[in-house]
Amino acid sequence: MPSLRELKKRLKSAQTIEQLAGAMRSASTAKYMKLSAALSAFTPYSEALAGISGRADEAAEEPAGRCAMVLVSGNHGLCGGYHHELFAFFSKRVSELEEEPLVIPCGHKAQEFCRAKKYNVVKSFDIPDAPTYEDAKAVSRYIREELMPSGGADRVSIVYQRFINMLNSKPVSEEFSVRAPEDAEGGDTLFVPDRETVTGELNGLALDSEMYRKLLSASAAAQAATVVAMRSAYDNADASITGLETEINRLRQAAVTASVLETASENKE
Repeated sequence: MPSLRELKKRLKSAQTIEQLAGAMRSASTAKYMKLSAALSAFTPYSEALAGISGRADEAAEEPAGRCAMVLVSGNHGLCGGYHHELFAFFSKRVSELEEEPLVIPCGHKAQEFCRAKKYNVVKSFDIPDAPTYEDAKAVSRYIREELMPSGGADRVSIVYQRFINMLNSKPVSEEFSVRAPEDAEGGDTLFVPDRETVTGELNGLALDSEMYRKLLSASAAAQAATVVAMRSAYDNADASITGLETEINRLRQAAVTASVLETASENKE
């Protein structure tokens, strides 16, 4: 049976864990609320832009050729099985390819994972917990203006945790097509300065917004997973504290009772 000193040490550790878990839960909750609101507000714009540019009707089949894979992760651990599921899914996707892909990790955990697995990393990006449109644009434009024109890759897939709701997210792999959609017949539509310039700019905007939506979705899922994990850690620590305090009180009461009995026995003698 543990001594009173050992129980007090355990109690102090449990109280520290409870405080840290509570603080992280509060911080992640604030980030989650901000990200989920941003994702809800941005999604209609992104979908409308995809429809206007004609990207919404693209074929779902992946083109042939060498693949580049963008792996989007969070920056911290302590978010349950979020990264384990993501990295297991990514590894499976890599194993299904005939040729080793070019890898673009986005986020600290993705960078650590790719270094450990020794993947062929061609570029990495530091993505904050709350990504901005500029962060997404940097990734999108690297793919469109540097990676694809150089002939390094023929297609690009983005692997990330798609946000579903507070309790659920799903690792997915989605094609990031940098090819301009086929022009529909414009009839008498006038393009200024010309059709190629207008469709090119519109296509670029659609790709930037598509990347931003994916980063928001992945970040919202990461914060939601952190909230759930920290809530569980807080509740477990709280239960441990209650149990330890009860055990400490029992030991103290037992010590007091033993002392009283000893004193009474001495007085009888």
